[in-house]
Amino acid sequence: MRLSLGAKFTITVTIILVATIAANTFYFLGTSARFHEQQLLERGRALGRLISLVSPDAILGFDFLLLNRYTREVSAVPDVVYGVIVDAKGEPISTYIDDKDPLIKKQIDAAGSKDLSPLLQKLDGQSGLVRLQFPITSNNVVLGRFLVGISRQSLENEFRRQLIVQSMVLAAIVLFLSVAIHVVFRANVLKPINKLIAASEDVSRGQFTLVETKARDELGVLARAFNVMTEAVKREQAKLHRQANFDGLTGLPNRMMAFDRIKQEISRAKRSAQRFAVFFIDLDNFKNVNDSMGHAVGDELLIAIGARVQACIRDSDIVARLGGDEFVVLAPDIASDAKAEELAERLIKAVSEPQLLAGRKVVAHCSIGIAIYPDNGESMEELMANADNAMYQAKSTRDGSAIFFTAEMNIRLRERMQMEQDLNLAVELGQLSLNFQPLFETDGQRHCGAEVLLRWHHPERGAISPASFIPLAEATGQIVSIGDWVLEQACRNWAKWHNAGIDPGFLAINVSRVQFRRRLSVRLTELMANFRIPSHALELEITESVLLDDHSQVAEELRNLRAAGLTLSLDDFGTGYSSLSYLKRFHFDVLKIDRSFVSGLPDDLDDVLLVKAILAMAKGFDLKVVAEGVENHDQLRFLASQGCDVVQGFLLAKPMNEAAYSNFLRSRKVEVNASQTGAAQHGYATGRST
Repeated sequence: MRLSLGAKFTITVTIILVATIAANTFYFLGTSARFHEQQLLERGRALGRLISLVSPDAILGFDFLLLNRYTREVSAVPDVVYGVIVDAKGEPISTYIDDKDPLIKKQIDAAGSKDLSPLLQKLDGQSGLVRLQFPITSNNVVLGRFLVGISRQSLENEFRRQLIVQSMVLAAIVLFLSVAIHVVFRANVLKPINKLIAASEDVSRGQFTLVETKARDELGVLARAFNVMTEAVKREQAKLHRQANFDGLTGLPNRMMAFDRIKQEISRAKRSAQRFAVFFIDLDNFKNVNDSMGHAVGDELLIAIGARVQACIRDSDIVARLGGDEFVVLAPDIASDAKAEELAERLIKAVSEPQLLAGRKVVAHCSIGIAIYPDNGESMEELMANADNAMYQAKSTRDGSAIFFTAEMNIRLRERMQMEQDLNLAVELGQLSLNFQPLFETDGQRHCGAEVLLRWHHPERGAISPASFIPLAEATGQIVSIGDWVLEQACRNWAKWHNAGIDPGFLAINVSRVQFRRRLSVRLTELMANFRIPSHALELEITESVLLDDHSQVAEELRNLRAAGLTLSLDDFGTGYSSLSYLKRFHFDVLKIDRSFVSGLPDDLDDVLLVKAILAMAKGFDLKVVAEGVENHDQLRFLASQGCDVVQGFLLAKPMNEAAYSNFLRSRKVEVNASQTGAAQHGYATGRST
């Protein structure tokens, strides 16, 4: 049986009290019994001395009547059960026995007679009887003895009575003290302890209850210490709760809380048969802010956008930061897609409002993917995945747009994931190859090099367009290993052709934004040294996306490439927003006009004016110009008349695989030898031959 602290304390105190009082009681009873027995003996001795003094004369005078009177008077004294006077020979001459005494009566009944001698022998040694004898003398002559027997019965009766009385007093005292101690202990000790126990249980349940106390004793000190500890635990719990559920930068709910709220909303929506929407928000080109203005400004932007989004949603809506530049908005009770569109428009407008950061006006844009419960998923994982997929579709469309999730997106997502897995093995399985599209000087149409193009032939899906797998490789980081493979294969092919006595001209290779950040200059220097390739044999085509990264890092890498002697070309010029500033900030050798501006020549007046302006500007910067996408003679004649240096397109030559391009180079060599002209060794092409 489990005893409480109060019961244990009460039992312990009761045992101590009982033992103490019982010991004291028994000591008192023993002392009292010895005292009464001493009194009994003293009374017997007094009687004996008295008889021994008065009886000699009666014995000498043979006055037996007087002796009998003496023995009767002695025996009449309380507790004296017999009195006997015997002569010098021990013969009784006067006796008195109280045959009503229980002890005497018992012995008489046992013997069946009242004979004195046997009776006295049986009484000898009885614990309930005190036997005394006193000599009777006269002139120093022993006349006889006086025998007296005193019963201890009254003494024993008195002891029992005292024992009963003392036991009752003991029980009453122990009961009273036990109850009093228990009440006092319960009020002054157990009650505060129970309060502490209850408060501790509340703390374990997350309820921080303080213990009220006014006492200044140890329990009061303990209660105050507990309150201090509870306050500390409460603050720490609140801190941990905030760290676990809220974003440290914006103060908004974090990913974990957002997912939990979505799960709760799913449960509620199931019961009420209602719809709700999840908005996945991702900032467009947020990295540019961090790279150009610093991470501190980027943090300020995230805080400001979080506050703006919070301000434009309803009270029932929830906004959370998932991490980085991603936010999610949970909008309960969305009755129609039109309501979701209205909220998405408010979000886009709130995010895109200009704001002043670090003394500069910054305009941010976002892409939003929208998933509706239960149309686009019945679990938190499905809704978030589908909203994320819709967001990427919105991002690929244009900046600052919102798109609802559709089943087609899910199909494309699965295809994209499968393509990503297949692309991991493409290099190892030999599914990637290089194509080469020849480049020609506009004046005389002399071959001067080729653009290296990457191709992927899938064993099941056939040829996959670079427009499909290159962005995927860049997004997953696979472009680093693929780009390195392209560089190595291009260098190996150029060295093979050159060693065979064929002039391959130069090879123009596209460089990915991700690949450029991995210290491309170091890798190219190694490859050129390994394959013994002169620097002017390689041309790197750099798109505007490369230049969007940190300008200081880009400038340093471009300087390293230029120091290695490599030719730098700005690809797809005119398709971005800041190409003119790039020409001013960075140094290029070649400008490449995008095919979208060539396709309308020479009939489209806008294209004509734009191409003329690009050519004039390039000459001003002392840049050579390459036009791609030349597909008819009118385009070629116009570009030649405007002073364009190099052209490429289907009109002149389509992309070729390695074997076809090798044959093309051999045929061009034969033509050159047949005409016995060195035209291929002059002008723009000459600067790139070995």
